[in-house]
Amino acid sequence: MPPAQRSSDYAILQEAAEWFAVLRGDAAGPAEQQAWERWHAKSAAHRAAWRRVEAVSAEFRHLPGEPARQALDDAGPRNTDASRRKLVKGLLALCLTTGLGGAMLLRRDTRSWVASLNAAEMTPVGTIRELALADGSQLWLNTATSVDIDYSARLRRIALHGGEIYIASARDHQRPARPLVVDTVHGRVRALGTRFSVQPQGERTLLAVYEGSVEVAPRDGGVPRIVPAGQQIRFGDGDIGEPFAADPHAAAWIEYRLQPEQMRLDDFLAQLSRYRRGHLGCAPEVAHLRLVGSYPLADTDRILAALEATLPVKVRRVHDWWVTVEALHRPAQNK
Repeated sequence: MPPAQRSSDYAILQEAAEWFAVLRGDAAGPAEQQAWERWHAKSAAHRAAWRRVEAVSAEFRHLPGEPARQALDDAGPRNTDASRRKLVKGLLALCLTTGLGGAMLLRRDTRSWVASLNAAEMTPVGTIRELALADGSQLWLNTATSVDIDYSARLRRIALHGGEIYIASARDHQRPARPLVVDTVHGRVRALGTRFSVQPQGERTLLAVYEGSVEVAPRDGGVPRIVPAGQQIRFGDGDIGEPFAADPHAAAWIEYRLQPEQMRLDDFLAQLSRYRRGHLGCAPEVAHLRLVGSYPLADTDRILAALEATLPVKVRRVHDWWVTVEALHRPAQNK
């Protein structure tokens, strides 16, 4: 996207957030409502930005309204067939109530979301967990991650529904040894004595190998591929992308920190946003700034304060859930 377009989109999004604050304020009256209506009707870009702000507001409040809350409350205890059926029924009612339609439940991403709600192990936004598995392997769950762990007589299986995991695999004590696999919506990866991370990313899954090697098999077939240490790849339902170098600092999150190495500020903030609710944006004029260092993830607001102390930027809070990092001195606008 051209810089001018990025600046325009950013400015419109900020305007939408500010209008949201105005309309929720105690002083909002008919004049403010009419002015917002004029702004909203001005262009499709304004309307799209408003929908984005509303969506982030709903996400920050955890649930998007009473129908969703009721659907989830009705699910009952987790991890029983009855509760799963009840959850799906409630979600179907939610879809119909919100006009999304029951066909939404047929989508693969929706099915993954439903599975994540009932996952045996999960982390909320901003939380990282380390688990010791029955075979001696170690499993880390990054922020907003959900998995099911199923160790059977023939297979050691981890189903990753969403988020990101890091595994330090151990040799199986049983004979014959059972394969250790991770299943995502896009396929299966099999550990070959290794340390690696797996992260579903929309239409593809990212696999990064830090030690040993991992075999990748797409869900819809194709020739499996061995990915060696120091490499990472993205794979989809039926294909595997070309390998490229893995960032050795990308897994620093298992030590509860982010460790950028000449990382762009906008990329860093995109990573940081995974550990806090709401919107964390970056103004285009400072997106190119580079970061080096180690940032503890225990308090994301302290990280933002550190950015203000070390870079020519300021942190602007329109709401508790809408934060942007901008230039310390905004450039003059052309007239």
